[in-house]
Amino acid sequence: MIGAGPTGTPPRRRVPWAWLAGGDGVVLRHVPSEASFFDGLGMWVAGMAVVSGFGMTVAASQWWSTSIVSVLWVLPLWAVLYCLIERLVLKSFGTSWAWNLVLTIPRLLLSLAIALVIGLPMAQVIYSGSINDELSKTTTARIQEATAQITSTYGAKIALAQKEIAAAQASETRLRQQVTKSRFLADCEAGLQSCSQTHKLGRGPYYKRNQRQAAAAAAELKRARPQIAATIAANQRKIAAWRAAESSQIAARVASIKANRDFLARQAALERVQKASPAVKKYVEFFLAFLIAIDLVALMLKLTHLFSTGGAYERAAAALRANELVDVHRLQERATVLTRRIKLESPGPAGRRRAQDPGRELTRARPRKRRARTERPSDPPLAPRRPGRCNVARRLTIALGLAEIERRR
Repeated sequence: MIGAGPTGTPPRRRVPWAWLAGGDGVVLRHVPSEASFFDGLGMWVAGMAVVSGFGMTVAASQWWSTSIVSVLWVLPLWAVLYCLIERLVLKSFGTSWAWNLVLTIPRLLLSLAIALVIGLPMAQVIYSGSINDELSKTTTARIQEATAQITSTYGAKIALAQKEIAAAQASETRLRQQVTKSRFLADCEAGLQSCSQTHKLGRGPYYKRNQRQAAAAAAELKRARPQIAATIAANQRKIAAWRAAESSQIAARVASIKANRDFLARQAALERVQKASPAVKKYVEFFLAFLIAIDLVALMLKLTHLFSTGGAYERAAAALRANELVDVHRLQERATVLTRRIKLESPGPAGRRRAQDPGRELTRARPRKRRARTERPSDPPLAPRRPGRCNVARRLTIALGLAEIERRR
């Protein structure tokens, strides 16, 4: 049988390490020398799945700015996904060297993507002290800049309102001074000779003039006082609202700047640290290259083993696949034979007409009188009838189908 081993031993269950390396138990029973390599490669894949899962967990904690414990569920999820990807890639190798080399290109791109996704957050964890210092400096500078911008914006509005208040108060003061001065001059004309303009006491024309000016100024002050008070009150309310808005905006802006410590902010801080210290940049690049190399170890081991040993496992898998194709071809031929047999056994057009009009067949079946045929000496002897081509093909097809069925039984 095809499924049995070369020595006729029954199938036995193997440790699932070879499954992680793309191995199949049916093929490994035909090439037992490849089992140890596939078991070791599967162990490496399992170890790398755990390491890559831990790195992805650290990366997730940096992306979402949370603790590693809260995103610990990423580790088993990514480990299982990593094992499935490695199995599919390693199982896709065949006997064609060109195809095997082409297959390494998407796996190389995947390793590069994994290194970038995991390596950059890991580098942020490694240089967290320098990154925090850089973020602190940047935060202080941004807070000062934002505070100055907000203060200048509201300061201009508050200064304009204060000018309007000062103008209203100056107008009120001017009217009061005018009333006081006019009344003082009128009192001087009436009873104080030293300050009188005429140096004569009495309520003469100058006294009346000063009284009229004082009354006019007092009336104007009385009319303007409500408007002046309303202007001052409105401007004071505006100033209070603007100062409150200024304080709230500064507080919100400061809180937003202090909370801006996500992945992009930390990466920008790491880039500034790299510019300030070229050694940090070289180490980060070396770390990313190390992640790519360690992720491609399984692929390199597979290619090295394949090219050095000739690919016994892949050849055995190809041979078994060829045997399966033979079985598939047999099934197709059997289906073709059975289809032809059914078509030949089915009634033709004449049979369908007989089934539709049985009276016509009875009419044709009535015996008719045939004239006796006298053989003439000159007539040639009748040749025996040969079977038609359709009957021969039909019998041959039926015979082949029956032989195939008997052989299968």
